[in-house]
Amino acid sequence: MTTGPAESSRRAFMVGSAALAAALPARAGAASYTPAQMQQAVRRLRYRTDEGPVFWWLRGTYYAVIDSILTPLYGMCFGSIQHVSNRSDGGFDVRQLELGFRMEVSGRERMKQFRNPFTGETIDIRFMPIGPNRIHYSADVIPTVPSEFAGSKLLFTDFPEPAYIAGGELYAPYRASSRVVTTGKADRVVNDIAMFHGPARQALNPRLKAAPARAWFSDIASFPRWMNMGDRPGTTMLRGTGGKALTISDMPEDWLGFVREFDASILADPMAALDRQAEAYRG
Repeated sequence: MTTGPAESSRRAFMVGSAALAAALPARAGAASYTPAQMQQAVRRLRYRTDEGPVFWWLRGTYYAVIDSILTPLYGMCFGSIQHVSNRSDGGFDVRQLELGFRMEVSGRERMKQFRNPFTGETIDIRFMPIGPNRIHYSADVIPTVPSEFAGSKLLFTDFPEPAYIAGGELYAPYRASSRVVTTGKADRVVNDIAMFHGPARQALNPRLKAAPARAWFSDIASFPRWMNMGDRPGTTMLRGTGGKALTISDMPEDWLGFVREFDASILADPMAALDRQAEAYRG
């Protein structure tokens, strides 16, 4: 690949391995660092410590869980466009637009219709982005989510867990619960669980603004409203993995193709897409 923004970003991830080795103890554990250093490492892993864009992608499969039996429902080809802005109090804000495309269970083709295996109903799948919305983070990387959420009310609870180092990797657990309240519709509860991780030496190096990262994602939730499950008992569960990029060109090719088909202007200027009117929540 010729040198350009994407190549520069990859170099920013990996630059100065000798300097990294000199900057950090070879076998340091989390106890060797102050809470503030660990908090900055988590931010460097999940986002960046300066201002600018961040992108995350996810591949996964959603399952229905009824009587402890897993039934595959559909795949997910997901991407998030984000922009980090610093605040004077040491915290930061993240604007984000989520674009998740439902896939056939094989994960190779975009799903256009969904046949509910429990009701027999065939449902047309219409893609709708989520957001843009804004998340506020304190200096210790604790999120606060506005209660107004795209025409619904969002009751958000975060469950902070400490990051740790194992096998040369920094691991940053994440867990949160959201209750979406929409007039005239049943509440929907979503429990998000994730494990972000990346090379500890880079995540903890103050000379870097952003560290390379991967993540394991899951959510355990009440059935989405569009499935028309009524009062049937059960939940959905996601099994997914993903990674971070600093330029949109480094996002997966199939996701880029889906976004291009939906609205090519998003790829042309992803940061401008964060200034759009938020879409109504239809989950």
